[in-house]
Amino acid sequence: MLDRDTEPQGLACRPLKAPFGAEVLDVDLTQIDAHTAAALLAALAEYGLLLFRRQSLHDDEIYRFSAALGPVEAPPAAQNNCSPRFAEVIYLGNINSLDGQLIRANHTDHGAGGWHSDQTYRKRPATLSTLFCVMAPETGGETAFASARLGYEALPDIEKERVSGLRVRYRPGPGKGVPDSPVKHPAVLIQPASGRRSLYVTPAAEGFEGMAEDAGRALRDELVGVQLRPENIYRHRWRMGDMLVYDNSQFLHRREASAGARFLKATRLFANPGLFAVPD
Repeated sequence: MLDRDTEPQGLACRPLKAPFGAEVLDVDLTQIDAHTAAALLAALAEYGLLLFRRQSLHDDEIYRFSAALGPVEAPPAAQNNCSPRFAEVIYLGNINSLDGQLIRANHTDHGAGGWHSDQTYRKRPATLSTLFCVMAPETGGETAFASARLGYEALPDIEKERVSGLRVRYRPGPGKGVPDSPVKHPAVLIQPASGRRSLYVTPAAEGFEGMAEDAGRALRDELVGVQLRPENIYRHRWRMGDMLVYDNSQFLHRREASAGARFLKATRLFANPGLFAVPD
C-alpha cells in the first residue's frame, strides 16, 4: 500500500480509506502530457483505482485525458446517452439536457445497480474506465468497488489452484449492441506489471467451461461472495469535480441507491497490455 504523501514517479499521492486505491494530488487533468500520463498508468497498474479531486472538465477535456491513457471507444450500447460532440463520452444521469431530453444510462430509477465489471460479455473488454462527477446526488449514489484481487487472495490454496485453470462463460444478452454470441475468459487474471492475480468472475457469468450448470452456478456464487466481503469494498461518496479511473480487471463495481439529481460522465478505453491484464 501507499505511504501517505509518497511520490511514485513524481506523483504526490495518498491512500484512500480502503485496502486499495490512491488519491492523486496536485494534478490538473486539463494539462495532461505524455510524462504525466505514463506516471498515472504506472500508478493505476499498482493501485487499481485513482481519485482526482476538484477537476473542472468539459467533454473535450474528458476525451483528451482518456485518450492520453489509451485508445478510447464509443461503446455500442451507449449510442443514445453520449455527448453530442464526443460519442466516446457517456452520459449517466437522471436530469434533462438543454434540448429537454432525459439524460440517463440504462436506468431511470434511484435504486442500486448490480455488481459487474464493464464489458465482460465482449471478446476484448475495455481495460480502463473513467467516471467524472458533474452533479453529485443529494444522498447516496456512491460508486462501490469490490476487489477481485483480495477476493482471489482470500481463497484457500487448493481453491486458487482449482479456479486458475478454469474459463468462465459470458453472453451479451439484449441491448448491448454486439452480436449475441458467448465468450469465454480466464477465471483468474494475472496483472503483468505486478504478477498479482485477481478473479474475473461476476454475477453475470453463465458458468464455467466443462462444468455442469448447477456446479458452475454454485462456484460462481462462491467466488462472487469472497469478492463482496465487507473488508474488500470501498464506497466512493461523490463530490462535484471528482474523477475516478479504475482497472476493470481488478474490481467489481456498482451504483448505490440515491435520492435527487445526479449526473456523471464516463469513458471506456484500452490500455497497454504490458501493464494491465487483458482477458482473452
